[in-house]
Amino acid sequence: MKQLRSVYQKITVILASIFMLLVIISCEEKQKETNSITRVDIESMKENHIIPLKEAVKMYGKYTKDRVKILKDTLKKKYGDDFNDTRTVWFDMKTIKAYLKYLEENAGEAEGLQFYFSVDPDNKGKQSNHQTFFIAPTVKNVIDGDTIQSGFTVENGKRIFLYEAFKKDMEMNHQNMQKASFFSLMQDDDEGLLLNRGELGPPYGNN
Repeated sequence: MKQLRSVYQKITVILASIFMLLVIISCEEKQKETNSITRVDIESMKENHIIPLKEAVKMYGKYTKDRVKILKDTLKKKYGDDFNDTRTVWFDMKTIKAYLKYLEENAGEAEGLQFYFSVDPDNKGKQSNHQTFFIAPTVKNVIDGDTIQSGFTVENGKRIFLYEAFKKDMEMNHQNMQKASFFSLMQDDDEGLLLNRGELGPPYGNN
């Protein structure tokens, strides 16, 4: 009986050890998968996303013609004759890498990034009322039967899709309702998953 119990204990220890080993290997493989970018990935990125300078110049010029010139007088009338809207937003590489690492730690399910064009509020000093953007991680989401990538953040431990917050905000503005019922749940600090607060140009430069 003692021998049987001893054998059983040894088997239990062996099985537990094998299980732990498999967990460790699985975690290491997942980490490698997350951190390793292969040459194939780079070539695919180049083929599908890198544009030539000629195309970039054409796109920049079209933005000037179809957006800046059309809106210039309206914006100056609204914000003053010295107002020049933003054409670039700059982040240093360290911040971008830190943001991606932050998403790995806090939004491991994220499948991509979404860039939202926006305007800074009128309490931002030189940046007030200037065009900017913020970045959100995305996951697949079904909306009206269509599967799309939806931007999200996390507030108080709960995932919130941005389109839901935008929709509620527009509804409340339209109905002149107080926003406390929805936005009192939101944090007013640096938590969350949304990246902004880059350096804009202009007003900080004319790039």
